[in-house]
Amino acid sequence: MPGPVVNGVRHAASIKASLEEESVTSHLPLMAEGTIRLLLLNSGDLLMARLRSTTDPDGQTAYQLIRPRRVMSSDDDARPWRLEPYLKGFTSQTSLVLFKHALASVLEPDGLLLQAYSDETSQECPYEETPVERLKRAFQEFTDSLDS
Repeated sequence: MPGPVVNGVRHAASIKASLEEESVTSHLPLMAEGTIRLLLLNSGDLLMARLRSTTDPDGQTAYQLIRPRRVMSSDDDARPWRLEPYLKGFTSQTSLVLFKHALASVLEPDGLLLQAYSDETSQECPYEETPVERLKRAFQEFTDSLDS
C-alpha cells in the first residue's frame, strides 16, 4: 500500500512522496519502441516526445507520447527554445495517448534540440549523421534491398 488511506483518500504527505518518486525517470535505450519527434498539435502547442503508434478504444489510429516536453521560445541566442514538462501540475504521468485528430504534423527535430531533449528525459538518441554517413547508410539499404 503506497501510504496511509483514510476513507478512500490518501494522506497529503503520501501524495507528495509518490510524486517525488515518480519524477525519477529510468533510462530509455535507443532501441526502445518509438522514435523521438517534434509534434505540432492542432491547439498550436509544439511538443517533443518519443512517439509510439497505438489505437484508441474504437480501433482508430492514436499515438502514445512518452515523456512529452513542450517546446517554448526563449530569448537566449545560443538556444532559441527551452523545454518544459507537458501537463506539469496536472498529472504525474510520464506518457499520454494523443488521438490522431489532435495532431497537425509530425516533424523531424533539429539535432541540438534532439540532444537537449534526450539529456533532459534520460533517453538515448541517435547522433546527427553527416551527409557522407547518410549516403553510406542509404547505399547500404539500397544494396540490401537488391539482395532480398
